[in-house]
Amino acid sequence: MILKKEVDNARMRMEHLNRREKAAYILHYYWLWFGSALGAIILAVYLIYHIFFTVKENWFYGVFVNLLDPAIAADSSFYDGFVEYGDFDLSEKNVVFNTSTYFDATQSGGTNNSYYQAFVAMIESGDLDTCVMEKDNLIKIGESGRLLDLSSEKGKEFYEKYGSRLIYCTPNDTDYSEDQVPVGIDISDSILMTEYHLYEEADGCALGIGAYASNLDAVMTFLDYIEVEAD
Repeated sequence: MILKKEVDNARMRMEHLNRREKAAYILHYYWLWFGSALGAIILAVYLIYHIFFTVKENWFYGVFVNLLDPAIAADSSFYDGFVEYGDFDLSEKNVVFNTSTYFDATQSGGTNNSYYQAFVAMIESGDLDTCVMEKDNLIKIGESGRLLDLSSEKGKEFYEKYGSRLIYCTPNDTDYSEDQVPVGIDISDSILMTEYHLYEEADGCALGIGAYASNLDAVMTFLDYIEVEAD
C-alpha cells in the first residue's frame, strides 16, 4: 500500500517532465532504493554461489600476519609445493593462505582495526588452524587466550616434538593460569626466513595454533614442509 502510494505520487510529480528530466528525478530521489536492490541481488548471487558451487571445508587454513611480500600467497610455488607435499585434494577441500591480515598487538590501539576483528572471528569459529607472525606479536595474542595451550592434551604432540622451540606467555586471565603457558613455536630458522626472507626485520618469527583448530595434522605437515627441526 505504501509502495503504491509512493509510485502514484512520483507519477504525478513527473507528469510534466520530459524524458531527461524524469531520468534525473528518478536518479536523484530513488538512487538509494536502486542501490539497495542491487546490493541485495549481488549478495544473493554471492551466497548462492558459495553455498552451492564452492568447496566450503578446509584441509588447512593459515594466516600470515603483516606479510607484504606475496611470495607465498595462493598459487605461488610455495603454496603449490605445500599442496603437493601434503597430498591435499583441492577438489574436496581448500588449502587457504591468508596473506591479507595486518595488526600489531604490541602497540597501543594496534588491534583496533577490522583485520584484527576478522582474525579473532576466524579463531572463535574454529576456521583458523595456524597463524604465523612476529614473535612479540604472537605472544600478545597468546596472552588473550586465543591460541592453543601446547601443554594441553590437544597440543601434546607439538609440545613433545618441539619442546625446545616453545614460546611462552602469561595469560591475562589469571583464573586460567598464573603460570606461563606455551602458545607458539619459534620458526625463525625455517625456510620462511632463510629462503623466502619473510619477517626478517622482526625479532623472530613464530607459529601459533588457533584455540579451536581442528586440522592439527595439517599444521604438523606445514611445520615439516617449512623444515622446522624437531627435538
